[in-house]
Amino acid sequence: MISEMANHLWQSTLFAIAAGLLAFVCRKNDASIRYWLWFSASVKFFIPFALLMALGDRLEWASQAPQIASSAVAATVAQVSRPFVVDPGVGILSVQEATRSVDWFALAIVGVWVAGVIAITVVRFRTWRQIRAAVRASSPWTSASLPMPAGVALRSTPGVMEPGVVGLWRPVLLVPSGIEDDLTPRQLEAVLTHELCHVTRRDNVTAAVHMIAEAMFWFHPLVWWIGSRLVDERERACDQEVLRRCGEPQTYAEGIVNVCRRYVESPLVCVSGVSGSNVKNRIRDIMTNRAVAKLSVAKKAVLAAVGTVAVVAPILAQSVPLPSATEPRFEVTSVKVNKSEALPFSLGVKGRTYTVTNAPLRYLVAAAYGVPVGRVLGGPPWVGTASIDMRSVGGERFDILAKLPEGTTPRQAPAMLRVLLAERFSLAAHPEVRDAPIYALVLNRSDGRFGPRLKKSDVDCDAKPSEPADAVTGGAVPPPSLGERCASEIGGAILGRGQRLSTLARMLSFFTERPVIDRTGLTGGFDFDVQSAELATPTSGGAAADSGAAGMFTAVEEQLGLKLESTRGPLEFVVIDTVDHPKEN
Repeated sequence: MISEMANHLWQSTLFAIAAGLLAFVCRKNDASIRYWLWFSASVKFFIPFALLMALGDRLEWASQAPQIASSAVAATVAQVSRPFVVDPGVGILSVQEATRSVDWFALAIVGVWVAGVIAITVVRFRTWRQIRAAVRASSPWTSASLPMPAGVALRSTPGVMEPGVVGLWRPVLLVPSGIEDDLTPRQLEAVLTHELCHVTRRDNVTAAVHMIAEAMFWFHPLVWWIGSRLVDERERACDQEVLRRCGEPQTYAEGIVNVCRRYVESPLVCVSGVSGSNVKNRIRDIMTNRAVAKLSVAKKAVLAAVGTVAVVAPILAQSVPLPSATEPRFEVTSVKVNKSEALPFSLGVKGRTYTVTNAPLRYLVAAAYGVPVGRVLGGPPWVGTASIDMRSVGGERFDILAKLPEGTTPRQAPAMLRVLLAERFSLAAHPEVRDAPIYALVLNRSDGRFGPRLKKSDVDCDAKPSEPADAVTGGAVPPPSLGERCASEIGGAILGRGQRLSTLARMLSFFTERPVIDRTGLTGGFDFDVQSAELATPTSGGAAADSGAAGMFTAVEEQLGLKLESTRGPLEFVVIDTVDHPKEN
C-alpha cells in the first residue's frame, strides 16, 4: 500500500513538473491557459495512473493489439511511473512472504496523515463559518453602473472584508458597506466586473477542489505551490478580461489599490476576491496592458500531444512490459504445436536444455511466473484451463526445446521462459493481488515441538551465498548442489531435504483446494517426510478428493506437528492480457 502511494505521488509530481514547464512556455499567452494547466496538475493528485491502467485492461482494442501493449514505449512508461514497484516478473509471490505482524510504521504514517487532514479541515471549517456569518448579516444591494447577471445575488455586508464571491453553485457577490464612498463609479464598476469574471469562470468550484487536494496531500509542498499558482493565474485571467471589457488600466489599478488600503482579503481561496495574488506584479501588468498573444499552432499541438500522452500512455502500460535486453534468454529455441492428443505433459531442465512436451500454454505461463496454474487468469480458450483432469484441460499443446546459455543456472529458467513467451507468443500479462481463501501452515503444539517426521536440517538449500550461516551449521551455507542433502519430491509421499517450510507449503498446495502459506515463523532448512496412504493425485491448484485432502490434514498434524488453518489472505494472480499463436520453427 505504501509503495502504491509513493508511486502515485511520484507520478503526480512528474505531471505537475510537466504542467509547470508548459505554463512557462505559455507565459505570454492568456492566463486562463496557464490556470487550467495548473488545475490539471491539481486534479492529477486524485487520479492514480493505476485507474487508467485498469481501464486499459478492459478496452477491447487493447486485447487485440499486443504489439502496442508490449512496445518499448509501454515498457518505458511502466518503469518511469512505477519506480517503487518490484518487477512483477521477479519474486512474483513475494506477497506471500509479507510480514505477519502488525505494521506499526505504516499505522503511524496513517495516523499522522489523518491528524493533518483533520487539523486543516477544522481550521478551514471555522473560517468558513465566519464567512457564512457575514453572508447572514448582509442585505440586498444594487449597482446602477453594473447590472447583475441572472443567478447572482449582490449583497452588502458590514465589516472590512473586501469584495468577493461566496458560494459554489449559487454565488453571492458580497461588497462591504459604504464601498461606493471609497471608490469612484468607474473604479467600482471595474472591481465588480473582476468579481463577475470569477463567477463566469467558476473559480470558487475549482478552488474548492484544490482545497480538498491540499487537505488530503498536506504533506506535499508541491500541492501548496500549485495552490499559489492557481490563485495567481485566476486573478491575472480576470484582470485581462476586465481590461478587455473596460479598457481603462489606470482606473482599474487605482480601484484595486483603494480596495487593498481599506479592506481585508478573504481568508479562503474558494471565496474569490479582487486583491489576491501578488498585487504589485498585477498592477505593473495592468498598467503596461500588454497584448496577450494567441496560442500558435505549434503550442496547440504540444498541448494536445501532452494531454494525449498523459491519458493514453498509462493505458498502454497496463501490462507487464517485455523483459529488457539484459535479462538472460535461451540461446536456441524451437516451438511447435503438439498434435498427438496424448494426455501427459512435462516441462523442466535436463542438463543444459529446457524441454517442454505436450504442455498447454496456461501451464507454461504458471511455470514462467512461479504461480499455481489455478492462479493464471484470462486468455483465449486455446491456452487451456486449470482443470485437474488433463482430459478436460482443452486448448492447444506445445513442444518447446531451448538451450540454456553458458554461465546460467536452472534457477534462471523461469525468467528465460518469460522472455520466450513474450517474444514468441506476444504474451503480455500483469500481476493482480486479490483477497482469497487460503490455508495457513502454523505450529500445532503449544510447546513448539515438531512431529516425528519433521526436523531441523543442517543445511538451507534455498539460502543465497551472501546470507549468513545457520546457527546449526556453524559455518558457511552449503551450495544448493548437495545431491540428496538438497532434494524435494512429490510422489507417494512429500519429501524434503534441507528445504524451507515455505517450500513445504507450496508442495502441500498440490493436495488442497486452496493455496497454503507458511506462517510458522520458522527459518532455515528442514527435513520432512509426509506419508499417507490417502494422498490424492496432485491437483495443480484444483480441488483434491475429499479423502485425500482429509488424509493430508491429519498427516500434517500427526507427522509434522504442524496444522493447516483456514483463513483469508492476499494472493498474487497473473492475468493474461494479450497472447498470440506462435510461429513454428
